[in-house]
Formats: sequence, structure tokens, C-alpha cells
Amino acid sequence: MNRYTIVVLILLAVPTIMSAQFYDFKHGIVARKTLMDYNTFRGKSTTAFKEYRNGFELAYIRNFAQNLSLSIPVGAAVYQDSLVNCSKTPYTYVGAQGKYGIYNPTRWIMPYVLGGVNVILPKEKDLAVEVPLGIGAAFKVHPQVYLNWQSDYRLSVSNWETHLQHSFGFIYMLGNKKMDKKTEAQMMKPDSDGDGIPDELDLCPSQAGLAKFSGCPDTDGDGIEDNKDSCPELKGLKELNGCPDSDGDGVSDNEDECPNVKGTLSNKGCPDSDIDGDGVPDKSDHCPDKAGLVNLFGCPDSDGDGISDKDDRCPNTPGTKAKGGCPDSKKDADNDGIDDEQDECPFTAGLIQYKGCPDTDGDGIQDKLDSCPNSPGPESNKGCPVIEKEDREVLDFAMRAVQFDLGKATLKNESFSILDKIGKVMRKYDAYNLAIGGHTDNTGSPAFNLNLSEKRAKVCYEYLISRGIDPSRLSYTGYGATKPISENRTENGRYLNRRTEFNLVPR
Repeated sequence: MNRYTIVVLILLAVPTIMSAQFYDFKHGIVARKTLMDYNTFRGKSTTAFKEYRNGFELAYIRNFAQNLSLSIPVGAAVYQDSLVNCSKTPYTYVGAQGKYGIYNPTRWIMPYVLGGVNVILPKEKDLAVEVPLGIGAAFKVHPQVYLNWQSDYRLSVSNWETHLQHSFGFIYMLGNKKMDKKTEAQMMKPDSDGDGIPDELDLCPSQAGLAKFSGCPDTDGDGIEDNKDSCPELKGLKELNGCPDSDGDGVSDNEDECPNVKGTLSNKGCPDSDIDGDGVPDKSDHCPDKAGLVNLFGCPDSDGDGISDKDDRCPNTPGTKAKGGCPDSKKDADNDGIDDEQDECPFTAGLIQYKGCPDTDGDGIQDKLDSCPNSPGPESNKGCPVIEKEDREVLDFAMRAVQFDLGKATLKNESFSILDKIGKVMRKYDAYNLAIGGHTDNTGSPAFNLNLSEKRAKVCYEYLISRGIDPSRLSYTGYGATKPISENRTENGRYLNRRTEFNLVPR
């Protein structure tokens, strides 16, 4: 075993302690008498104390956390060869031993266990290495003075003989700074992470931390404890929950999609897009694909008349707002402010957004595209008022409920109530006309059926007029058997084909 290996073994010795920390003693010295027992492992009597070899040992102690310390012993002794009793070899040794105190150090007796490594330097022999493993106890005489007993099993690693060693002496702790009772009590409480904060007061008992954070760590040192730090390993800003902001745009790097380029919060830390480069962000630019003016929401004004090209009827000729961007010299037959050459309805006053065409009922659908230009309605219903469900059901029911005498155009009594309901529907929806259609099955001649169906439709027409419905809103037609909705081969099919339909038609 070379000297480099020995150095590594010493550095790997576990630092452990038998401590007297409540007096804040971090350092100490040990002096003790040593007795070397080679008899036990030579098959001789263990109690033959006269054959034990004498020695002496000095050691330095460094206390760490509660119950843990490191000892550096230096000793001298005599080795007696087992084969030649008269052959005695003096030697010295130096080592590193870790100790762990089994009980709280405030007790009068403090037992401990130890382990380490020793380097032996025998006179006129090769260097040797042994590993001491043992137990011991310190008996408190004074807060700084302890009597000490220790027994080791010393395992030979190279060039030596395994044996036992017994030591007796004293320990003297250096320093005299006595803590107050409160601090002493705190020091004696369990502290799992060794950060000086007792577990019962430590919010993070398994992680060494800082007193100002009640024992919790601040890994990145940004003044924000880890359990409140969204970026515990990166030094950051308090207002961003401990995360950094490399570009200073107010968006933390962990949420910034462009962490090195200053942007906006609304765009996740990236600059607002401006495709045309006119200084107006695309989301606010009414003409995002054409460079324009800020005061015109990013739209261009080619003729410089203060009206953006998209709203200018004459984008290349300066004009007035009243004329939609065209010069006053243009003709405007309907006086709606839109020149005739730009007006799609030049003889009817209209609106700019509809290129000069009107929207009489103001429902947002210009008249020429509005099926009910005088009655407002949604685009989904072609500009006509929506017919309510219950009113549509009245019309559907009437197709079956209006009944006639067999082969005649005479209304049965039960038909009048449903026709009265149709009259109420007509008065409710003045934007619609009513088309009445009479139908028969194929029983009888086509001429007879056509004539009968028309008479039946006309009877309904005349009844509604009698109930006050304007004749101009009514029409009737007979279709005979030309438009069946079912087969005429069965009685049920013929029954379905004999019907009178009532359909609302936009005026």
C-alpha cells in the first residue's frame, strides 16, 4: 500500500462527535494511557495484563453537529513479536477517527462508538495501516473536563498484527463561552438537518436552511425561500416570485416565450407582431398587410385626404369625407354622399357600407339582399322576422285540421277555429303574405280534382278575408292530385294527400 492510498483512507474517515455543545465547545484535547493486547488473538490469556504493551496517546477533537466529532490521535507504543518475546519494536502512529455519541451530551456519562484509520510508523520496519473500531465513554467531571475510557478492535490492513487496545485518560474542552438557558435548551432539541434550528421550530426539518426563513433554504440566494420561489435554482425578482426576467419586459423567463427580447405580457413576452412594419401592432392594425398611418389604425391614405384607402371611394383622388373621399364635383343623383359612379344604387339614397344602397328596416342587411326590406330580421332568416315555433305549429296543424265535406268545397264546423288561429298569425306577422294551396288524392278525374282543390282553397281565402285579413296579403291555388306527399295506393296515403296548405311568404 503506497502513501497516496493511506492519505485517501484518512480523508474518507467519517466525521462523528461526542459533543458538549451546550457550552459551545468546538475544540478539545485528549491525553490517555494505552495498553496493547496482542494475547487475545495469539491464543493466550486475555487477562494476562502484565504482558500488555504500554503506550501513550494525544488527540485533537473537533466537534461538529450534536453528537458528532472528529478525533486526530497521535500515539507511541511498543510492539512485542509473538515468536521472539525479547524482540520489541517501538512505533508511533497517527490517525483520523470519527465518533458518534449515543446519548444526549448533557448527561454525566456519554457513551460513543468510533471508527477510523491509523498509519503506523514502526522503527526500522515498513509503514503499516490498521483500522480501529471500538466503543468508549466520557464521564463528566466538569463542563470542560471528562474522564475517558476507550477499547478498540484494531484490524490490520497491511504490515501489522490485529490486536486490541484499551485506553484511559481525560478530555479537556477548550473555550468557556457559556450559553444562556434559552439557547442551551434550543441547542439540545433535535435538529435533523443540522442548520441550528430545532425540528419543532423548523418549517423544513429535512433541509438545512436559514433562520430568517424558519429553517427553510434559499438555494439561489435571491432572498426568497425555496418553497415560495417559482424558480428556486435561479436568482430572480421578488415581484416575479423569485424568477429572473432577462429582457426586463415584466414577464419572467419561465413564462417568456422570447426571454432575450423585450415584449409584452399580452403576447407572452414576445414583441407584438407588425407584419407591415408601420408601427401599429397587427392586433390593432385594420390593414395589417399594408403599411399605413397610426391615426388611421395602420391603413394607408394614398391621396392624403385623411380618409383611409379602404374607406375611400376615390383612393387616388383627394376628396371630402361627405363624399366618401371623392371630390365634390362628382354627381350624386340620390344625394346620399356617394358619387353616382361609385353608387350601386345611384337613384336610391343609401349607406356607405352598402356602396350607396339602402337598408330600410335597419337590420344590417341591405334592401336588395333582404327578403323583408321593411321588417327587420336576422341574416339567418334572409332579413325576415323569425316565425315563432308555436305559430309554425299552427300552420302545420291546419294542413290536417281544415276539413271539408266529402267531394265538396264545404268547410266542416271544426275547421273554423283553426282558420281563426291562422288569422291571428297573419295579424302578428305583417311582413308576410299567405299562400293557400288545395290538394286532393287521385280518386276521380284530374279535371274534377283540380277544380275541387281550387274551390276548397278559395273557401279558406274568402273566410280569412271575412275575418279582416287584407286580400292583398292572400292568394290561393288548386293543385289537384299533382303534388302528392304520400302514395295513393292505400287509404292512409290518400288521406295524407287530401290537404290544404298554408304557407307564409315574405312580402
